[in-house]
Amino acid sequence: MHPILFSFGGITIFSYGVIVALGFVATILYLSHSLNKSKERMFSQDELYSLVVRIIVFGIIGSRFLFVLINLREFMSAPLDIFKIWQGGLVYYGGLLMALVFITMYAKEKKIQVFELVDFFVPALALGHAIGRIGCFFSGCCYGRESNLPWSVVFEDKHSSAVIGVHLHPTQIYEALGNFVLFVFLHFYSKKEHKTGAVLALYFMCYAVLRFIVEFFRGDNREIRYFGLSMSQAVSIFLFIIGVCIYARTRKNRIQKV
Repeated sequence: MHPILFSFGGITIFSYGVIVALGFVATILYLSHSLNKSKERMFSQDELYSLVVRIIVFGIIGSRFLFVLINLREFMSAPLDIFKIWQGGLVYYGGLLMALVFITMYAKEKKIQVFELVDFFVPALALGHAIGRIGCFFSGCCYGRESNLPWSVVFEDKHSSAVIGVHLHPTQIYEALGNFVLFVFLHFYSKKEHKTGAVLALYFMCYAVLRFIVEFFRGDNREIRYFGLSMSQAVSIFLFIIGVCIYARTRKNRIQKV
């Protein structure tokens, strides 16, 4: 749609970077509110801000690393482009993995139950992801296949990452809406009685299904295939299985009020 918000004095402000930044702000505000409402605080507000910043940094590193790995041939000819994340180019699953690894390490260090800590962050993760996909829509990355549906979109900006002048599925919006619905569901579910780890399990299962379906409508680089499935679909199947296993594990845990 509009990859570049504006330029001045040789400086270009990209819509993707601005919207992703707004997603980070929304995530922090939501987590801060959730911490204030929590009866049992795992950490202070200052500790929360510090932790969120580190999670975001690790998430960006993981997301960018996987994107570069997938598109290594392109970056070999222009290695400095690896650092231009404000132009788009983050693979969500890479960031998710790195963020979960960091949260697990933090929980072990602070002697906090890992699943309890992850459950606290998961709804915010869905919220931030929903807003981030809107950034993808403005940038044109993660675009869809050709479509003749009434809600198809046409990218016309020459700076867009999408195919220009063709009616496409708005896959970014599909996933943004799906993630927002998932956020609302997890937000209310997390306020009810549930077993530790159940929020994470439900997120894994629901997002895996969402991503698996959306991948059928994606039109960007889908060259890497596993038994006819895209890499993200293969990861989604694995993620769904993990979610089922975690949920089965929670059945053995005592019901807790969060």
